[in-house]
Amino acid sequence: MVPRRAAVVVALVLVAGCAGTDQTTPTTAPESTTTAANATLAAAQNETVTNASSTAATASRTTTTTSVTAATTTLSPPPNASLPPGVNASGVRDASTLVAAHRTALNDTSFAFRFHANVSVGPANQWTRQRGTVEAGLSPLVVHSDSVRRFEEGTTRVTTDLWANQTAVVVRYSGENRTEIRRYNRTGGNLADETWAHLPRADLDSQVTQAWLVELALTAGEFEFDRIERRDGRKVAVLRATEAVSADNFTDFDATAVVDAKGRVHSLSLTAAYAGDDETRIHYEFELTDLGSVSVERPTWVGAATPPTKANATTTVSERNTTATAE
Repeated sequence: MVPRRAAVVVALVLVAGCAGTDQTTPTTAPESTTTAANATLAAAQNETVTNASSTAATASRTTTTTSVTAATTTLSPPPNASLPPGVNASGVRDASTLVAAHRTALNDTSFAFRFHANVSVGPANQWTRQRGTVEAGLSPLVVHSDSVRRFEEGTTRVTTDLWANQTAVVVRYSGENRTEIRRYNRTGGNLADETWAHLPRADLDSQVTQAWLVELALTAGEFEFDRIERRDGRKVAVLRATEAVSADNFTDFDATAVVDAKGRVHSLSLTAAYAGDDETRIHYEFELTDLGSVSVERPTWVGAATPPTKANATTTVSERNTTATAE
């Protein structure tokens, strides 16, 4: 079994290596970024396995975490029974239990969310903003994503709109003078990886619940119980982590999670830096902006997709023509 500290470094570097989609057609990350990420990963694995203690030190932060505007009231620490699943008075004791509780709680209600990512590996950088609305049961749902990639070769931008119900997923990619619409079957794992190539996971449910980010943060950081607050009439636990899990070469680590009694993560911010051949920096923010009062309508552009079939399909829309092909 890979030691937890090694897994943390591997996870963070792999996340940072996910560089994004092309401006016209979704592709994998450019070779320069992939090579840099692989080099950082190799160094991280070698140094982490051979070192038993953490030399992480906190550096001045260059990003700002999400500000909380809701009225809050700080309360005394409650008994463990009233804390989120997997959390005790000391902090997170069972990350898997908390991740599962978060998934279940969001699956049981409608919600809206926003997400922000800023990832850099050496000179390469990707910035992503995402917002979504999701009905109970994670269907139907709509997600809009906007990503900008900056490399030595130049800057590219791609926007992604996604609509899904229980059986189908329709994705619209927009770039320079070109719009491509793809339809996938939601069941059976047919959703192509490039749909979420600018993010660490290609799992639709994980993306809309942000369970991948909750799992990453809880695995990477030593989360301690900070306080109980009352926000909008609901008691929430504030969890803080300022140290990585026994990982060497971290020059910066800071994370905050706000979790209710059911395990639902209402907001999460994570900032980390790893000093290797190419410095890797990540900053993620996630926040639930609505809970329980969301409804989703099917966008008009979904109608341009190829009608449902057993096969996945692609519809490419350019300035002059539209083509549809089955895959």
